[in-house]
Amino acid sequence: MDEEWPWLEDRPVFTTGSEKGGNVTVVPAGAVLKPLTWRFWLYVVGFVMSVALVVVGTWLVIRSPQGAFASGSWWWLALTLPAAGSALFWFAGIYIEGMHRIMRERPRNLLLLAGLLGGGALGLAVPAVLGSAEAVAPTAVLTALCAGTGFCATRGIHRARKDVTRILRLRATGTTHTGVITALPDPRTWSSGGDVPVRYQDSSTGAERTVTVRVNTWAHEIPVPGTRVIVRTDNDGDLLVELDPARPPQYFSDSRRYEQDTSGGGTM
Repeated sequence: MDEEWPWLEDRPVFTTGSEKGGNVTVVPAGAVLKPLTWRFWLYVVGFVMSVALVVVGTWLVIRSPQGAFASGSWWWLALTLPAAGSALFWFAGIYIEGMHRIMRERPRNLLLLAGLLGGGALGLAVPAVLGSAEAVAPTAVLTALCAGTGFCATRGIHRARKDVTRILRLRATGTTHTGVITALPDPRTWSSGGDVPVRYQDSSTGAERTVTVRVNTWAHEIPVPGTRVIVRTDNDGDLLVELDPARPPQYFSDSRRYEQDTSGGGTM
């Protein structure tokens, strides 16, 4: 895992679609899209297996003939604790490395949830196979939930990586224009961000254009009108708006107008 994790920096992120919250693609400056290598999937498999061992050990502690507080049960608990530590290690690996390969929080989190559900289903399958009728129904429920969550995670990962590729392409080959934010978002429609107009001068034709984009940010980090942005376009009409790194933004001081919504912004 990399020592520096650029997603700790919380900055406004502009989107041209309906993305908000955990579906906002966050691509730090200089970032590259890492492939989904065997090492990353090793984190996922390790997480599932560790959770399964925790579930099996906990089940044996609780369902042992002597009860959870019998002396023999503590041996199973001693085996469960290392598995729990291992699960935390693999969890951290997916959490951190997932952002380098997905760059969206929601599909990354859905992948973690699918691993947790899958590990639970696998762990309960052991006593179910050994003849415990009580474990059959929970195993079936967790398996179904894991399948549904895994499907949503897979679809979300595909969409996120596709959007990251689009952003990196526009940064590398798009036509660059200088623009400014011309108004604040409407507080009445604020929901983890809001729509703002951006005016820029087309560097190819010299014409002045205005587009409306969504700024995803915290209530206390709303860029004021006049904030400089970089607009990148291509021949297909695709659009990318980002803060001008050479001009640190100023934020609107009266954040109380927006603070009825306490959810996060670009890096949720």
